[in-house]
Amino acid sequence: MYLGEVCFILFFFLLFYFIWMEKSAKYSFQKVKRINGWYGIFYKGIMYPVMKLRRRFHWRVKGDRLDFMKKVYVGKGEEDIFCLYYGKMACLIAAVFMCSLFLLSAGSLIEQKGKLIEKYFLERDSVLGQEKTVTLSAEIDGDAKEVVIPVSRKQYTDKQFQKKLKEAKTFVNQQYLGENTSPESITKPLNLVTQIDGNAINISWRLDADGLIGEDGSIYNEELEEKQQIEIQVIFSYGDMEKSVTKMLTILPKERTKEERKWESWQKELQTAQEKSKAESYLRLPDKAAGKKVSYKEKKIQVSHMIAGASLFFMVMMILLQEDRMRKEIQRREKELRMDYPEFVEHFVLLVGAGLNVKGAWERIAGDYKNERKERHYVYEEMLVSMREMENGMGEARAYELFGKRTGLLQYMKFCTLIVQNLKKGSDDLLRLLDYEVEDAFRERKENAKALGEEAGTKLLLPMMLMMVIVFALILYAAFYSM
Repeated sequence: MYLGEVCFILFFFLLFYFIWMEKSAKYSFQKVKRINGWYGIFYKGIMYPVMKLRRRFHWRVKGDRLDFMKKVYVGKGEEDIFCLYYGKMACLIAAVFMCSLFLLSAGSLIEQKGKLIEKYFLERDSVLGQEKTVTLSAEIDGDAKEVVIPVSRKQYTDKQFQKKLKEAKTFVNQQYLGENTSPESITKPLNLVTQIDGNAINISWRLDADGLIGEDGSIYNEELEEKQQIEIQVIFSYGDMEKSVTKMLTILPKERTKEERKWESWQKELQTAQEKSKAESYLRLPDKAAGKKVSYKEKKIQVSHMIAGASLFFMVMMILLQEDRMRKEIQRREKELRMDYPEFVEHFVLLVGAGLNVKGAWERIAGDYKNERKERHYVYEEMLVSMREMENGMGEARAYELFGKRTGLLQYMKFCTLIVQNLKKGSDDLLRLLDYEVEDAFRERKENAKALGEEAGTKLLLPMMLMMVIVFALILYAAFYSM
């Protein structure tokens, strides 16, 4: 079965599988929030076998990798993170794989139109067509070689043959020796011209019967032991009108290998086939050369190889892009936490100053965010996690310490240290210490704003330089134009 047919069957089998799994109610994830968008098309079908393999081979996200991913997937457990992150990655790979199968199925139809008919025939163009060449792979006794075969068009009827015959003869006499200096010492290929610009006369050559000269002018003198005199004829024709001129040549000997003798024999057989079928609609390629069987096959564009290579490349790129997206999200998270810190501390100080205790202020801030949430903020998501930990029985101090550790930033760790010390020692200076922290936070916020401004100015430097170049160009153009 051909590759295209296999890919076609596999594509529709997988498509049916994914649609059936998507519509099926037998398998669903209760713990994991469903992935939205087009990922959902593949999610169930992908995650069903993946989760089976996970339980069978105990695949887990562990150690630093798990801590790293929890920064983005706030409040999610190890299984949830595995399903959300690796499930999305698997959906991307599945999408690329399905596209690859579709393209491979379609690509099997994008093949070169065959010119080789019944293994040994090449079709000629009509009398109004053009001469053409066909590139084939020929094989003689296991020895393969790429060959270029000229296929001439069918002949026209007789018109104005004598008009430019003299001109054609003069041109041929000047050109046919090629780089040879004399017809008495032929060692280099001949220039057997077949057409003349501005002249409608067809030029063909009737070569020696011994096969010393190829149809393209090549000299096959490898088997000669001494110089040999031969004659060739140049034929000027146009339809039924024909005139031939004989040329006497002396071929000097040259050694050649056994491989070259095989292909010389093939060339001779091809030449004979060309002559015999000149006026026929098909050229029959030689099936034997030097006593050996000749086989042919067409060179085709390997579309499937290109698609398979591109698919593998895109699968790898999907994995790398997913990892890069994760790293960028971590960087964005850290930047967002720094920017939200002054507002977070100020809000906390106001609530504590209004009479709420630490836990009450914490729950108030987290509750307001949960009820009025419009966009996600990592600091408040982490606060919600801490609040759920306290509701589940964890001590306040431990919950605050874990909050600071999860954020990973010195500011939040310092803030959590202050409120934990207050819980343990009962200090009355909490508000004063937090006021100092608010001042430091806003001072740092100013520094961050200044750094962001400088960064924006740097990014605008290139556009400003381009605008300056354009302005100078306009001024110079106006100055030269007015001179």
